[in-house]
Amino acid sequence: MGHAAEAWGRLSDMLGRGNVDGVPELYAVDALYLEPYNPPHRGNLLIQAYLKDWLAGKDDVAIDAKRVIEGDDGNSLGVEWAISYTAAGRRWNDLPRASFFAFAEDGRINYHRDYT
Repeated sequence: MGHAAEAWGRLSDMLGRGNVDGVPELYAVDALYLEPYNPPHRGNLLIQAYLKDWLAGKDDVAIDAKRVIEGDDGNSLGVEWAISYTAAGRRWNDLPRASFFAFAEDGRINYHRDYT
């Protein structure tokens, strides 16, 4: 497992624990995060704030990576994954997601795009 896949492991662990305190160290200061139905999120602190808000009200979060494909250069990553969680008294199971990442020279995420 290379650096990019390790970064996914750190991110998915944070999401599963519901604690995104480590996002500023994982993402570049000027990182771009794109996902459906929302405007772009630019900057590691805004990405952290968005993810914290997105996780609010979700309990028992489970992330299951179905496929992790790291680029030969180690600076890109594609992940097919599923999320399960409890919210508003209901359990949501195995909701499919896909994420694509690019990494800066310092190894931090500088581009993240999610699909639902």
